[in-house]
Amino acid sequence: MKCKNIISIGLLISASLSAGGQAIHVNQSLPEIEWNSRTITEGVVLKWVQARLFDSDQAIYIVETDPTAGRFEFGVAAGDRPLITSSYAAGEGVLAAINGTFFNMQEGYNVHYVRVNDSVVALTDEKEYGIRATGVFTATGEAVDISAWGPEKEDAGVVKAEDAIVTGPLLTDNGHEILLDSINFNKNRHPRSLLGITGDGHVLCIAVDGRQPGYADGMSLFELRELARSLGCTDILNLDGGGSTTLYVKGEGATGVVNRPSGKVERPVPSIVFVKKID
Repeated sequence: MKCKNIISIGLLISASLSAGGQAIHVNQSLPEIEWNSRTITEGVVLKWVQARLFDSDQAIYIVETDPTAGRFEFGVAAGDRPLITSSYAAGEGVLAAINGTFFNMQEGYNVHYVRVNDSVVALTDEKEYGIRATGVFTATGEAVDISAWGPEKEDAGVVKAEDAIVTGPLLTDNGHEILLDSINFNKNRHPRSLLGITGDGHVLCIAVDGRQPGYADGMSLFELRELARSLGCTDILNLDGGGSTTLYVKGEGATGVVNRPSGKVERPVPSIVFVKKID
């Protein structure tokens, strides 16, 4: 099945610099996108497309969940050692999952706060605050939220949700764009993973492939935010990307992985964010 999503907004993307306050401009309106789509279960739709966006090749995969259309549970899973996203997801018996937050690739531990089943399993490295550890996704059953994060909140133990994961940068909070520094991590194109919540409460897990010439170039965080906004997201939170970017849907293909990880195989990661159907 194919569905069309009209994206006609003009893009004017601003970035704050440590000095000077320069603006980054993307002088292009996104074209009409004709999405491929498949209903996974009532209230959950998989969408995907290969298209020219931002004057570049893009491949985008989305799992969109409408919590009002069924009984669902959103959450976070983390282990003692990194596992590939599809193995985590199969072990948890989830419907869909996306890779989680940033981690130390040499030693395999999360570098941001992670809470699973009311237990804190990882804390944020001090150097991550203000750069990547600027947002938090929280979930208790079907209730989810994306909000700003900082050391004062972590020290105060403000999270009461069953599950939470700190990541970032936070791109949009309640419709308000968060200024981004124009560092290479933000402005260069890479594979990206994203969580978004729309104005009507739908939850989106988005994987943008990249680093694969002729198939997918990836997106800057400025471009990623505009894509998510065009899909109706008012809260937008970046996850770990690059070779970690993996989107899983139960029953899809041999492994459930619907995108094409840039390393050709799944990268083991220490955390995922998932949605589970409750029977």
